Amino acid sequence: MSYIAVGGMVISIGTSIIGGASAKKQAEKQRELQRNMKLAELAINEKLTADKIRADQVNIRLGITVDSITKYRQTLQEQSTLRLRDTWVTTAGTGVGLGVLYGLYLMTSND
Repeated sequence: MSYIAVGGMVISIGTSIIGGASAKKQAEKQRELQRNMKLAELAINEKLTADKIRADQVNIRLGITVDSITKYRQTLQEQSTLRLRDTWVTTAGTGVGLGVLYGLYLMTSND
């Protein structure tokens, strides 16, 4: 019976050693998997941050463009108003001048 007990102990020790080695390999695989997952997460976060920076830059450029176009439109409107007023003053002055000249002509004519 002692041979059976020794044999059982040898088998038990052998399976424990093999089981321990297998568990060690599984633990290494799990650590490697966790490391790869963390690296993937960091890479995704880096890409998201870079995309956010690019989007913010585009938004800033669009804001500058909109402001520039708005200021340009306001300037054009102001200039148009000034030109319209100047044209009205010139037209009115020309009309008055022609009226005065025509009046002088009528006064000096011998009809």
